Amino acid sequence: MAVGIFSKGILKTVPYLEVFLQDKVVLNPKSPKQVDAIAGWGHKPTAKKAIQKAKEWGLPYLALEDGFIRSFGLGFEEPPLSIVIDPVGIYYDASKPSMIENLLNSNHWQSPEILEKAKTLRDLIVKYEISKYNNTLDLPSQIKELLQKEESILLVDQTYNDMSVILGGADQNTFKEMLYSALEENPKALIVIKTHPDVIKGKKRGFLTNLRVPKNCLILSENYNPIQLLKLVKKVYTVSSQMGLEALLLGKEVHCFGIPFYAGWGLTYDRKKTERRKRKVSIEELVASAYLLYPRYVIPKGNQYKLCDVFEVLDFLVAKKKLKLVK
Repeated sequence: MAVGIFSKGILKTVPYLEVFLQDKVVLNPKSPKQVDAIAGWGHKPTAKKAIQKAKEWGLPYLALEDGFIRSFGLGFEEPPLSIVIDPVGIYYDASKPSMIENLLNSNHWQSPEILEKAKTLRDLIVKYEISKYNNTLDLPSQIKELLQKEESILLVDQTYNDMSVILGGADQNTFKEMLYSALEENPKALIVIKTHPDVIKGKKRGFLTNLRVPKNCLILSENYNPIQLLKLVKKVYTVSSQMGLEALLLGKEVHCFGIPFYAGWGLTYDRKKTERRKRKVSIEELVASAYLLYPRYVIPKGNQYKLCDVFEVLDFLVAKKKLKLVK
């Protein structure tokens, strides 16, 4: 089998794409006879040509996107250790089904073994404080003490042009609604705003950072470890950030103002509804879908990369984090 792509940028981002796909990659195929499917980066504008070609040639379209445990460094710093390959839709597009939504709507895969693996994985992610990116800073002791002393509510900012915002049924006004709702519903709590890592690096701009925020809010403008932060807050308000998923791993109360893939299953407080999501799922089912079944993983072996499972990636990242601490 061969997979066609129409963007050199994909190969720059994922130079070992053939390892993930386990198929030959053909750049800019000239004929449908050269390939069996077309891949592009999600449903983003850069994937427009690939989506059009797949329709024109009558071929399956495979939407590619970073997995939820992506890498040690940020996206512009390092290639991914995990990606999703979705032949149905893509997880952040709430306007249509996706492979992970179909998984969560179905009943055929929930064996005791896979749910036990999901429970183990959840415990390990929390214990070793693993997130999408893992070159994060530890929370300073003064912030830890403040959050331990006061009831705190976390608001998660996101970046402009984030497709999970746009295709999650949200916009700038949604972030205003989230901010005002958090203030009104938690009048005695400390409101903590987490800035996105790409905003901190100056690569993008955020939504909440452009709003007038009350002076008594705590704005965290360093790239602090998300799991460390989530452990210390009572509730999380998000539009569609992955931190909402991670908050669920910690058993936190999560309020969603957009429609992320983890909303609508009975685990979150949802301000918007989607009728397609018909089941009540357990946290183990969500973890199994998002971390075990939906993404594919690789780790480096010498100058090559090889397919692996999520537990091998966890071992790799934990070792790298410890190495960083030693340095």
